[in-house]
Amino acid sequence: MKHTFLPITVLLLATLFMYMGAGQQGILVPVRAGLEGFSPLTIGLLGSAYAVGFVAGCYLIPLWLRRVGHIRTFGVVASVAGVSILLHGLLVLPEVWFLLRFAIGFSIAGASMVIESWLNSRASNDNRGSVFSVYMFVYLFAVTSGQMSLVLFDPLMLNLFAVSAIMFTLALIPTSLTKLAAPEVPAQVELNLQRLIRLSPVGAAGAFLVGMANGTFGTLGPVFAQEVGFDTAGVALFMSLALVAGAIAQWPFGKLSDQIDRRIVICGVGLLGTVSGIAIVLVGSPGVMTYALVSFFGVAAYSLYGLSVAHANDHADASDFIMVSGGLLVLFGIGLALGPLISSGLSLLMTSSGIFAFTAAMHGSLAVFAFYRMGQRKAVPDEEKDDFVGFARPTSPEAAVLDPRSEEPDEEAGDPSGTPASG
Repeated sequence: MKHTFLPITVLLLATLFMYMGAGQQGILVPVRAGLEGFSPLTIGLLGSAYAVGFVAGCYLIPLWLRRVGHIRTFGVVASVAGVSILLHGLLVLPEVWFLLRFAIGFSIAGASMVIESWLNSRASNDNRGSVFSVYMFVYLFAVTSGQMSLVLFDPLMLNLFAVSAIMFTLALIPTSLTKLAAPEVPAQVELNLQRLIRLSPVGAAGAFLVGMANGTFGTLGPVFAQEVGFDTAGVALFMSLALVAGAIAQWPFGKLSDQIDRRIVICGVGLLGTVSGIAIVLVGSPGVMTYALVSFFGVAAYSLYGLSVAHANDHADASDFIMVSGGLLVLFGIGLALGPLISSGLSLLMTSSGIFAFTAAMHGSLAVFAFYRMGQRKAVPDEEKDDFVGFARPTSPEAAVLDPRSEEPDEEAGDPSGTPASG
């Protein structure tokens, strides 16, 4: 075991620092924006700017890697992220923050791609699953810790922005000093959304609608918690409970979906997201009940993407795994950008409760569509399914290469003739 993880310790350490900073600024920015009196529409636009930057980074960073390599690219994007975070605290202006959010989204996508491609180069078919699992654990731990660090200082001060920038700076140290050989530059991900939608309508719809819901919750969830009366610690706990509950719950849901039609599970989890979202709207006050409801909400919000990816890949050849995962990431990113924009407009009509009314509509739409598709297409036979692999939320296209399913032989993915499974 130590021979597997000792060589990549520096990469996991960089992951820890980077995502602690990412998790912290992800919750700090909407909280600070709310305290500064930014309108819900403005905060929604900030979330959209981040999502656009993230998707742009996923598809432009490989060009940088070809030009200057992994270490220099990571140095640039981590530095840009750190500077951008500090500027949030120095220049509290919406028009400036739009540009900074784009830069941070771009940088986090780039940093993720560098680390994940490096991990890919160190993983073999024998240990790829273990490396992927440890990486996902470090990622989730770091993001949750970053969110909970909101309680350390007053969000109206520069301190938290400085701490977040320090995390990105610390991430530079292990990657700059490592003796690990730089990996090959990742190839550009093939993008064929029309083919993907034909291949798996439920998988494609799931990625898009979950992106809409998660983008809304991640950007405007802290605003809702502030407006209904949670203090700073309560806001951090409110957001973290959803992520932790979703990360834990996706495994039993995923294993269940390996045994039955995945669309049944997607439908059920979507209904859970709908009911919990509506219940949060109705309760709408600080307390144990709201914490419980947001945990149930997180179970749905952070389980559905992994289920959608698994369902889409059940219908694809093993050779199409990277194409499918890359396309789903794009659809998720589009939803991530549109969700905060649309829901922030709705919140102008319904106050902050419109946020969860919107997520309930997205989860409900996915549940209804999955139920409809069950009558249009037979389920994939159990023996032709890929095993479920957890994804609380996507990080970069390189995560798909690290996913152990990307190494499975073609004959295990479906029809031996090479055609996608028709179930």
